[in-house]
Amino acid sequence: MYLKRTKTITHRVWYHSLTKKPLPGSVAASFADYYVNTLGRPGVGYTFIIEPKNVINTPNGKRAMIVYANDIDRRTYHVGNSNQFSLGICVAGDYRYDDMDEARLASIAELYTALVKDGIGKCDKAHNERPGYSWKACCEYNYREVFDWKGSKTPAKPSPAPDVYTIQEGEKRRVPVNYTQSGL
Repeated sequence: MYLKRTKTITHRVWYHSLTKKPLPGSVAASFADYYVNTLGRPGVGYTFIIEPKNVINTPNGKRAMIVYANDIDRRTYHVGNSNQFSLGICVAGDYRYDDMDEARLASIAELYTALVKDGIGKCDKAHNERPGYSWKACCEYNYREVFDWKGSKTPAKPSPAPDVYTIQEGEKRRVPVNYTQSGL
């Protein structure tokens, strides 16, 4: 089992598996087997794995299955020196050749929206955007465009109201308690 994180998650790191969608090994269980039996690691390196070959019907339409492979509080091995503060998300498939279908797009967008809503991570990067991995062709899909699939992106929070408001020239003088007047 992976050890607990000692830092807060600040990055969500997006991957694709480089395994073609229809192949038997393009599922979370196969990735875990590879990590454990070939690489000798405690488990698969991603927290979430989206399996586009396993499509489920939901009230909102078809979705690719999202496998919760590791607890969010675990420091999994997926991106070198950034593991302590990065959450790994892998979309099974080889997007040099595979196309994104509706079920896959919806699952990516909804997972992203849920993570943002829950405050898990502050920014998103592809694997090849992390230090030391620029040589990798991962991820080969534009993850940023997928986040807003059919308008599913979480709206930005409005900025909080100020504690103090200064009345400007021409405004009415109805001032609530705790507000100040300036220049009037």
